[in-house]
Amino acid sequence: DASSAAAIKIQDAVETSVDLKIEKNFDVSFEISSKELTLSVDDFNDRLLNPAMSALAQRIDTYALSKLADLGGMAETDDFTGPNSVADLSAIVQKMNEQKIPQANRKMIVSPSMQTSIYSINNFVQANFRGDGNSPLMEAQLGRFMGMDMMMALDLPSHTAGAFLQNDGDDDFAINNVGGYTEGTTAITLDSGATGGTQEISVGDTVRITYVDGVARDHKVVTAQNVTSGGALTNLAISPGLYGVDAGTGTTAVNGGQPAVVADDAAATIIGGTSTITNYTLGAAFVPEAFQLIFVPQPAPMGPGTSSATVSYNGMSLRVLQSFDHEKKRDLISVDCMVGCAAIDARLGVRVPAV
Repeated sequence: DASSAAAIKIQDAVETSVDLKIEKNFDVSFEISSKELTLSVDDFNDRLLNPAMSALAQRIDTYALSKLADLGGMAETDDFTGPNSVADLSAIVQKMNEQKIPQANRKMIVSPSMQTSIYSINNFVQANFRGDGNSPLMEAQLGRFMGMDMMMALDLPSHTAGAFLQNDGDDDFAINNVGGYTEGTTAITLDSGATGGTQEISVGDTVRITYVDGVARDHKVVTAQNVTSGGALTNLAISPGLYGVDAGTGTTAVNGGQPAVVADDAAATIIGGTSTITNYTLGAAFVPEAFQLIFVPQPAPMGPGTSSATVSYNGMSLRVLQSFDHEKKRDLISVDCMVGCAAIDARLGVRVPAV
């Protein structure tokens, strides 16, 4: 009976955008004399060009990995030593679930020290516990565990906690906004802060906010701010912005009557360091959709005397240039690229710190 069907709810289709800057112009250049090319180099591609492209790829990897620091979630252990138990890894998965990160295609990147700690977990090493036929030790790789493809990387970003965390440790605040905050809010005001002095909350510290559904969700601080004894943090910029939950029958925010996802006086805690743990490496658990990596094809040079070609190498758009020095009888080879990378959806990942 169509007359008894529930009325549909028309929703606005809201499209958002994220700025993605072309930040880097990486280059690897080398020269080779006519004598070397004639007498010593028997395979130019394998011995010279491919290693140059691999070196370029390493620089791009380091740049892309730096964007792990822009993820919103924070899955810290009590001592910031990194995950070294099934309980620690379970907490990372729980944090991902609370952020509503899709379960398909989850990844986890760890540092060498985190890898060592994870290898100490019996349930991870023993194939019969993992439910597949491959031990990570036999395969010389971390493998898959708790629904995440796990891998190690050397060039992970690091974070130094702000003076506030170094002096006061974790400290409790409260949301200070009548009616609360709606979805999409990227700047919040907090009150009841530091216990003494003026101290800085740094970019990369984390504010953990209790939402109206009772779940505490994390947001990275994106603009440094000072807090005074017992004072407020006004318009503290965060990433990601507050995102949607089931607000139920709770209060409504003041702007437009939209349901508040975070209520006034909700608990908020600044986390990300202690008086003894001030600097650490950042691994991460995420889905690839959290990031975007782009290459911009480059034009051929306008000046004469240089041969050029744009090639694709493992999905990267690279420009290869070759010029010849007649006086010194040598070729100059240059491989470069223009690249940009960003965490386009910080909700889809969790930072994992480890000293």
